[in-house]
Amino acid sequence: MNHQARSLSGLRRRGPRRGLSLLEVLAVVTLMGIIAMIVVPRLAHSGVVTKANSCFTTKGVIEVQAELWFRNKGNPPAANLTNIMADTSYFPDGAVTCPVDGAAYEIDTTTMRVNGHAHADLLD
Repeated sequence: MNHQARSLSGLRRRGPRRGLSLLEVLAVVTLMGIIAMIVVPRLAHSGVVTKANSCFTTKGVIEVQAELWFRNKGNPPAANLTNIMADTSYFPDGAVTCPVDGAAYEIDTTTMRVNGHAHADLLD
C-alpha cells in the first residue's frame, strides 16, 4: 500500500493550475459556434429589412414631391420621373433608385402614387 500511495501522490498537482484544458477550450468554441449560428442570420436579414423600409420611405418622399410639383407647375411630373428628378429643388441629390434592387421609380400620373416596390416578401 505504501507503494500505491507514493504513485498517487505523484499525480497530484502542485501549485495553481495554469491555462485551460482541451475539453474546456472545445466547450467554449462549441458555444461560440452555436451563438454565431443564431446571431449571423439575424444580422444578415436585418440589412435586407432596413433596405425595404428605406424603399417605403423613399416612395413616400417621391409621392410628396410629385404632389408639390403638381401644385407648383400645374401638371404632373413625367411617369418615369425624369423631369422632377433633374430639378434640384425637388431632389437635391439627383435621381433616387430603389435601395433593394436599384430599380428606378415610376409613378401613376393620375394618383401620384409610386408603382410597385412593395418588397413585402422581404419583411417576413
